[in-house]
Amino acid sequence: MLRRRITWLIIALCPAALVQAASCSDSGTTPTEDGGGTVLTPVDAAKKTDTSTEGDGYVPVVRKPPVLPTCLGTSIAMKTSGEKSYVKVNMSSPDGGAPPVDAGDAGDAAPVDAAAPTGPSIGDFLLDFGANGSTVDFKGFKTSPAPTPSSCLGDPAIPGATCYFDHFDFFGPWGRVGLVTADYGFLFSSVRQSGIVGTDFLANYPFTLDYDGSRIFRGSKDAFCTDAQLLAAGFSPIPTGGFYTNDPRKLRPLSEVISTPDAAATQNIVVPNVPTVPLSIGGVRALAQIDSGYDDRVTRHAMNVNQALLLQIQLKDPGLLTRDPEQDLFLTTCAGLNQKAEAYVLRKGTPVDFIGEGGVVGRHDEGNVIFVKERVPAADRCGGIDTWTVPAAQIGASFLVDAYAVVFDPFASRMWIPK
Repeated sequence: MLRRRITWLIIALCPAALVQAASCSDSGTTPTEDGGGTVLTPVDAAKKTDTSTEGDGYVPVVRKPPVLPTCLGTSIAMKTSGEKSYVKVNMSSPDGGAPPVDAGDAGDAAPVDAAAPTGPSIGDFLLDFGANGSTVDFKGFKTSPAPTPSSCLGDPAIPGATCYFDHFDFFGPWGRVGLVTADYGFLFSSVRQSGIVGTDFLANYPFTLDYDGSRIFRGSKDAFCTDAQLLAAGFSPIPTGGFYTNDPRKLRPLSEVISTPDAAATQNIVVPNVPTVPLSIGGVRALAQIDSGYDDRVTRHAMNVNQALLLQIQLKDPGLLTRDPEQDLFLTTCAGLNQKAEAYVLRKGTPVDFIGEGGVVGRHDEGNVIFVKERVPAADRCGGIDTWTVPAAQIGASFLVDAYAVVFDPFASRMWIPK
């Protein structure tokens, strides 16, 4: 019971459920005889490059951290807790955010709370490629004063309001930004989360998460690493075309991942701007959202999957999965509902392969447990993979941590991961 309770606390916040509001009905997917399913492959954004040899047998590989090329750009410190990573964000004005001084008589001055934090408003923000909207938790600034919004749409004391701030320093100032209010006080972590930096920021530049060096790099929009430099450093290009881009007009229609008799449910709606790559689990192909905010520290290399992918795996190889009710979870959705996730243990050594450009295996990994997200119609507006009718998965951060470094390039619509 303790294990289940801790796990729920860790991944109760499903970033993908926070970032897209869409009301879609699920018409189901009929598996094909070969177990391959209907898989929408991301568009290859550039020329094909063979980076690995594809094969049926999986041989564990002992890897070392890659030697990062110097073309990745500038970097700032990144702090990791569990499997999630955070950066310091300064939300104070350039003068340091010091409180105004009362120039009146000392006897008329309001009493000062000596225990209240003073100085600039600096918080720990989660680096979350699984969220396309950024947030702020006013209660998450424990060692500094909370930032003061210039305006808000809604009550800032209640999660879900949109507040605007004139100062947001993440690799330099971004000018006026809008953040949605949230409350992360329930999260089980050594870091008190002050908010989320999502792809509304992260899709504007190439970014590299360097877990081994505890740094995040921001590349230049105009001059980033060449293919040759990244290939020489041992990285494989994995396509994210149509799902992760600096230009939202290139995102695919939601109707390409959700088949529904009600066409109006997906009309004029696009998929979330989240790195989504072709993946193979035990030989079954699917789309997988890369979620750096999904802390799977209790069951590392765990994956959330939808019903369509479960059907394909069971048809491909019924012995690949073993039901394990003791590991079942309850996830919290953006609608505030509890969503059951049934646990299945993958057969030991089951390969989880990232499919690179040209259809080759870009990186071999191993899976552990899959959690099948129950369809909750009342939570359809959250738009998670459980609403998709194509086989889909959500990859936890431990896959990225074990890769030591991962490059996200929204301009070329690629994720680069060590082979």
